[in-house]
Amino acid sequence: MSDTGQGEDSPFQSRDDGQLHFEPGTAANTFPVTAPEDPSPLSEDEPEGTIPESPLWAMKERAHGGIHLFGHPARIRAHAGHGDGRVYAIDDGPHHCMLGRRVGATTDGCVYSLVARVDRATWQSLADGAIDGRQAFLAAHEAGLSGTVETNGVSNVFDVDWYESPDDIPEQYLPPAPFATFAEDLPTADR
Repeated sequence: MSDTGQGEDSPFQSRDDGQLHFEPGTAANTFPVTAPEDPSPLSEDEPEGTIPESPLWAMKERAHGGIHLFGHPARIRAHAGHGDGRVYAIDDGPHHCMLGRRVGATTDGCVYSLVARVDRATWQSLADGAIDGRQAFLAAHEAGLSGTVETNGVSNVFDVDWYESPDDIPEQYLPPAPFATFAEDLPTADR
């Protein structure tokens, strides 16, 4: 059996089929965990097909909005701008949106996306063409760079960097900077 990366004190271990099982005597203190049947749960309920996986999954992972149990009247799945200036948006509660844009990828398939939270007025200004994507990100908060990997039926979203202020976002990540090819993986955020 291989370790799940949870450390020696982990109450469960991986099996060869990808499922997790409890070590003897630990099941009463934990809840059941199994590998998902759908390997990409972040792509669920996305019939629009408007947003590429990397920014979509990163925005969902960082969103505050929560789960909608009875429909979703204020759903946003949209984009504004063209080419390297394109910015994607999803709803994040009744007053905010998450913005995302693809900034680059490594040759092994990790895609990096800049994501940030804005108020609905900022998104509406971007959608109406009153401001561009760069201006929208510079008006944002909770900005960060996320990496997304999908390989062998497993998807993963991870933090690469956080920016205390929009002024801290590297210029090469803001629209309309061109999509970059990184020679190696970017270092991940220290947590």
